[in-house]
Amino acid sequence: MENATATNSPLISANELATLTGDSNLVLVDARAGADAKQRYAIGHLEGAIHVDLEKDLSRPLVNAAEGGRHPLPDASDFAVLLGKLGINPDKQVVVYDDKSGANAGARFWWMLRSIGHEQVRLLDGGLQAALQQGMQLNKDEVTAVVLPPYPKTKWTWPIVTIDEVEKRATDPSWMVIDVREGYRFLGESEPIDLSAGHIPGAVNIPYPGNLSGNGTFLPKEELKDKY
Repeated sequence: MENATATNSPLISANELATLTGDSNLVLVDARAGADAKQRYAIGHLEGAIHVDLEKDLSRPLVNAAEGGRHPLPDASDFAVLLGKLGINPDKQVVVYDDKSGANAGARFWWMLRSIGHEQVRLLDGGLQAALQQGMQLNKDEVTAVVLPPYPKTKWTWPIVTIDEVEKRATDPSWMVIDVREGYRFLGESEPIDLSAGHIPGAVNIPYPGNLSGNGTFLPKEELKDKY
């Protein structure tokens, strides 16, 4: 079987992923989020997938969510240690999925890998649902990674802003602050997660489900370019 190779696309189809099963150079990551994510992983996950936890692995712990949000980024050096524990080094091809069509914690893990400097990472287009529709089976075996030294890069290289910068830019006509939550949360009609309902003054609402097609895969890039 051919090794997984780098690609210019940030996405991988379920059909292509199925052909990579058993590739020794592939690290498959299950990034499903939620309080019961670990239990859902134990009940069934794609063969060979290693689970990462949004709260513990992909975020910096906070005592008070009002002082830093729900999921602030961890220090890049801590993330580098995590990558080593997952068996990821610069030579590995990584594929990550979640159960939100790839638009939730899967996309976050993809961003974090790219930001720390790892180029060979792709997001499963359509998420776990697409893999199941393709005929891939769930597996109950927990995967133990071959632990490697920490990833050799320890800085975020992609742009990051603080909440103070967001507040400033939201009223600057040369910038656009985009809120990707559902419309009812943006309008403050109901808030099931965050401490306060509503949105940052000046932000515009472009709900993330609008980036997806009816089957849960991302819209073609031409359509997304026109949209944005």
